[in-house]
Amino acid sequence: MNVLVAAAWLGVFRPAAKLEPSQTRAIVGRAGEVVVLTPSDGSAAPTGDVAIVQPLAGMNLVAPIDHGKIALPLFAIDRREGANAVLLLPAATVVRFVTPTAGDLKAIKAVLIKDDVLAGVKRSLNGLEVGAIDIDGDGKADYAVTYGCNAWGDGQCQSHGAFLLARDGAVWRELQ
Repeated sequence: MNVLVAAAWLGVFRPAAKLEPSQTRAIVGRAGEVVVLTPSDGSAAPTGDVAIVQPLAGMNLVAPIDHGKIALPLFAIDRREGANAVLLLPAATVVRFVTPTAGDLKAIKAVLIKDDVLAGVKRSLNGLEVGAIDIDGDGKADYAVTYGCNAWGDGQCQSHGAFLLARDGAVWRELQ
């Protein structure tokens, strides 16, 4: 399937109360809001109801956008540094959580290694976690959210966070 990349947007979950960071995966439920990010290509941000998806935390719910934010009474979030990115899709999207194939993982890593923030260093992808969803019912990953190093410098990982990607035919592309 060719995923229409324009039909996906990025958001950041901000908990209502401060969360103590964790060095390891620690999923907790918290109230908060999703800040809807403006697309880097200058296209319009979504309005109305959207699906808020975080495959690494197993979250998928629909809620309305109000002035660029989505209030959530409860959302599953990982307490690790930078694990707050979410994928926003049209509200009617049927989301199925899937396991990315070995081919998907290889292709996703090939895209990420080209990102300037990872400086082309292969070991920056060590420990990369990938969660994926299928939206067209073919059982294959259409979108992916990663967690791992998102800034490399001075011979080590400088920070952790997420990359969001979409499959376009046989090619994975980073969403920005």
